[in-house]
Amino acid sequence: MGLLSLLNESRAQIWESWGWLPFALLLATPVTIYVAYYVVYNLYFHPLSKFPGPWYAVISDLFSSHTIISGHGHQTLKALHEKYGEVVRVGPDELSFSSGSAWKDVYAQRKNGTIFTKDHKFYITDNDFRAPHIVNNINVEEHAQAKKVLSHAFSPKSLLEQEDIVLKYADMLMVAIREESAKGPLNLNDCYNWVTFDVLGELAFGEPFGSVSARQTDEWISTILQMVVFIAWDSALYKLHPIFSDFYSYFIPPSIRKATANHVFQSKAKILSRLEKGERRDGRKDFCSYIFELRKEMGLNEWHMAAYSNSMIIAGSETTATVMSALTYYLCRTPAVYDKLKQEVRSRYMSSDEITSLSATFPYLTAVIHEILRIFPPIPFGMPRIVPPGGDTVDGIFIPGGTTVSVHTWSSAHSAENFKDPDSFIPERWLDPENTDNRDASNPFLLGPRACIGQNMAWMEMRILIAKMVFLFDYELVDEKLDWERDSPAFILWQKPELWTKVTPRDVQ
Repeated sequence: MGLLSLLNESRAQIWESWGWLPFALLLATPVTIYVAYYVVYNLYFHPLSKFPGPWYAVISDLFSSHTIISGHGHQTLKALHEKYGEVVRVGPDELSFSSGSAWKDVYAQRKNGTIFTKDHKFYITDNDFRAPHIVNNINVEEHAQAKKVLSHAFSPKSLLEQEDIVLKYADMLMVAIREESAKGPLNLNDCYNWVTFDVLGELAFGEPFGSVSARQTDEWISTILQMVVFIAWDSALYKLHPIFSDFYSYFIPPSIRKATANHVFQSKAKILSRLEKGERRDGRKDFCSYIFELRKEMGLNEWHMAAYSNSMIIAGSETTATVMSALTYYLCRTPAVYDKLKQEVRSRYMSSDEITSLSATFPYLTAVIHEILRIFPPIPFGMPRIVPPGGDTVDGIFIPGGTTVSVHTWSSAHSAENFKDPDSFIPERWLDPENTDNRDASNPFLLGPRACIGQNMAWMEMRILIAKMVFLFDYELVDEKLDWERDSPAFILWQKPELWTKVTPRDVQ
């Protein structure tokens, strides 16, 4: 009896310890079977299974989401294109292209009048906090309506008015740099942000942020890049499943959430303040004037108007500031280019007052801008689109309907298939008629109906700022170990490293 009791007692203990196991297995088995089926299907039976790509990228959206928030996703995709070719499967339903010919197929209007719409998993517009605007609105008709109204802000007449504003703040910046440089090296990132945001502040709200005059960055501006990081996280989580995005507070760093909330509410306050002021007394229309027209036509609420103004300021300021910072770095790192640009600019003017967007259309300066936009595009990622039902062709390849496609900006511009010595800063490639580079592979402003509506203004601003900076100052990097590409993580937009520069004013005015 003693032995039998011992056995019964042991069995009871085993059941207490392991009795749950069959039930756990019963629950886990369907999940395991589903996961195994999902993985095997995506690898071998999915309509996109014929396209090359790493196995870990095609079994789920984890890889694609990670590239958005890793900070080095642009480099990861470039490495994949170098390994697998000009079309790479980077998710279960997602393809990335890098060829020059794919740009028109993905972003331009098709011969039958259709376009590939924006991917709703990346461009999220499902509530007031994620309100649709000119950049992220996936509704083709609504975007066309908004673009029709807002394009007046970038008409030739408007550009002439805007040039006076750009020149005013550019000249104010030149004075600030001349005076501040006497105190020691300058972080030119700050200087470029001051001027571009002041310009856009006046163009959008009718008044600057006061950064150039105060020689410090406005608090609202300082939260912008953190908000862009939030957008990257939000898109990455939503891509996995919308429920993850709804609980973003558990995933996104608190500092990023706080900065984003502050920025959004301040944006709303700015748009309401501008709304209370009504029409400008001088009769000039700012961006808000056109946004208020949209309010009447499209029934925009306060959050929508704030989103429109916010998107236009970010698109028109941070991107230009990034280009200016990158160009300063590459000029200092490429003395032959810098010397050639100085010779061209300084031989044309007697005074910086002579510099305008019309006068600053020199061939080499234009080539320099093209090249910096290629080698360091303001947005290095691909902008995802959805292939319409029934499928369509991209780069001569039939793609099933519902597939997410994009041309990866960084990979396309840095591909040896498209450009000789793609990682070298060579403005001459844009001047030589015998050059065999595929210039169609560089589209920093996109193309087609969703191309940047403010690109002409961006070109005007860059021409003026570059010409004045090169005419008035000489530069030398303080940190010889600085590697701009290595030290610039990207979360949709770039997080720039500090650009400490020794600035030496020339004896000219």
